[in-house]
Amino acid sequence: MLFKDRLKMLRKEKKMTQVCLGQMLNYGYTAIANYESGRNNPSIEDLKKIAAIFNVSMDYLLGVNDIRYPYIREDNSNEFNEVRRYYAKLSPKKINELLFFMEWLVARPEEENMKPENKKQEATIYAIPGQNEQKALHAAEPTAQYEVGEQSKNESNE
Repeated sequence: MLFKDRLKMLRKEKKMTQVCLGQMLNYGYTAIANYESGRNNPSIEDLKKIAAIFNVSMDYLLGVNDIRYPYIREDNSNEFNEVRRYYAKLSPKKINELLFFMEWLVARPEEENMKPENKKQEATIYAIPGQNEQKALHAAEPTAQYEVGEQSKNESNE
């Protein structure tokens, strides 16, 4: 398969428009249209960016081989098998949310490398004795907080 065909296939798999991909690469949609028609080819730097956007190897993107993820090792550890068990229970919507979170987690710097002013204080919330059961259960639920680019998003695990 040629690069132009592989690019179009990957873009459609992600339900991404030429305009959206062009914006991610700081180009107009016509540049993407030219790539997909075979009129032009991207620079090596842009090929790297495109491979990262679609989470594939450059060999796969260029049609050298059909192995999307050649660097993923087989993992049969107990931890990974537990992840598989939970993954199998997820709905398609929750799988998309998980992938979004995993992308964020991989991009997030390790805490030991973070400057002290960038570290967030984490607090555990416990139920206060005397509250009714509904409020007590809600207060004991953990709250997930994560950042997406410039935005912050808080979600309660309900």
